[in-house]
Amino acid sequence: RLGSDGIAAAVVTAQAVKKPVKFFWRREDEFGQGWYRPAQAARLKAALDADGRVLGLHVRTAGPALSASFSPQGLPAGQLDGSSVQTIRESRYRPGAFHVEWVRVDQPVPMAPWRSVGATQNGYFLECFVDEVARAAGRDPYQLRREWLAHDARALNVLDAAAKAAGWEKPPAKGRARGMAFVESYGSLCAEVAEVSLRAGRPFVHRVVCALDCGSIVLPDGVRSQVEGGIVQGLSAVLGEAVNIAAGGAQERNFDTYPLLRISDAPESIETIIIESGEAMGGVGEPPLPPLAPAVVNALVALTGQPIRELPLSRHKFA
Repeated sequence: RLGSDGIAAAVVTAQAVKKPVKFFWRREDEFGQGWYRPAQAARLKAALDADGRVLGLHVRTAGPALSASFSPQGLPAGQLDGSSVQTIRESRYRPGAFHVEWVRVDQPVPMAPWRSVGATQNGYFLECFVDEVARAAGRDPYQLRREWLAHDARALNVLDAAAKAAGWEKPPAKGRARGMAFVESYGSLCAEVAEVSLRAGRPFVHRVVCALDCGSIVLPDGVRSQVEGGIVQGLSAVLGEAVNIAAGGAQERNFDTYPLLRISDAPESIETIIIESGEAMGGVGEPPLPPLAPAVVNALVALTGQPIRELPLSRHKFA
């Protein structure tokens, strides 16, 4: 609802019929000619020494310039699109050398920001790769993150709070696995741990623990509501939401082919840990969403040993 295309359409329609009008899209039209989350891809590389210590990290993302959709003059050639490297460029991790690149790849599909904008895809890219590096180095992914955040007491506090509440050091129940992710966005630090199993070959998230440091808090209940809503929306997207573009249009036109999360697939438990750090106020509407996808994916990879490098999860088969 950030764009104003409905206003222009209402004006044109009112001029044509010469009367005031109430203008709205049918759901099929909304699906078929609305605004879409930009498609993004990334390639990440890490250098390790003989002892498994990380010496450097290289991140190269590719996708359209989201900011060009909202700037009347477009994005000037050679200028960086901030959302395309959001959260990666400002990462608190210190894995030795750290280099981030972005390659602009335009697409004809109209784009608009999805909740948490660039933090959502970039949090997924980076946090899933952290787990891949940990596996290659024979390290616990939680301890690797602690190592990369050893210089940052605030970030360590958030990561440790989530791990402790989730019981990271204790093995999960048989047939389950845990995954974690840490993403900073909109001035807030957020760590999440997801506990996952498979039910009839489909992922099921039993529990999500979220630790959020958004600085100073005024309404704790409002924070919890945003955390729970962000986790549910993020889970809906990671499990099955997708619009496929073919023959010049969207193939999904209603909720019969665009599955939203049902109550039966929602987590059995969402636990929110609010950390009052006294730092400057950060956001609470956006930050809880980005860690959810990588936490779930990292848990699934730990459970199945099957690499997952594309979303949604409905495109994968699990034994």
